Amino acid sequence: MHTRTNRPATVIALLAASAAVLAGCTHFGRSGASPRPSPSVPKGGLPVGVVNATGVPSAVPNNTASRKNVTISACKATKDGWQATGTATNPGDTQTSYTVTIFFATSGGTVIGTGQSSVTVKPAGQESWTVSSTFHAPPDTRCVLRGVG
Repeated sequence: MHTRTNRPATVIALLAASAAVLAGCTHFGRSGASPRPSPSVPKGGLPVGVVNATGVPSAVPNNTASRKNVTISACKATKDGWQATGTATNPGDTQTSYTVTIFFATSGGTVIGTGQSSVTVKPAGQESWTVSSTFHAPPDTRCVLRGVG
């Protein structure tokens, strides 16, 4: 036996259910209510004293083959900013140079500092590199390997 479904009624029921779910995400019934930032996130979304980086490079050298030879081993505060350190390896049989670009970012991903360093590595060798930047950094600053050229 074939039963006939009422498509318009089904669609209306699904729309009503969706509206009910979405209503839980809004402030219905509170006149003039607007979301307020939590006390841990000051107005503007950045910790107190922290500002967006200026002059962030948009064209960063980045070679996929070279990038796999560079790693970050430490990301830490300095007395006037932040620092990333790591190693670069050269699996080849000729000397090679790498340009390492680091973006320093908040835990939310906002770039608050940048830096770049060059390192030359002998054939089948490994060398350390360091990138530092001076800026007001929150304690949870992240080091992002933005590019290796």
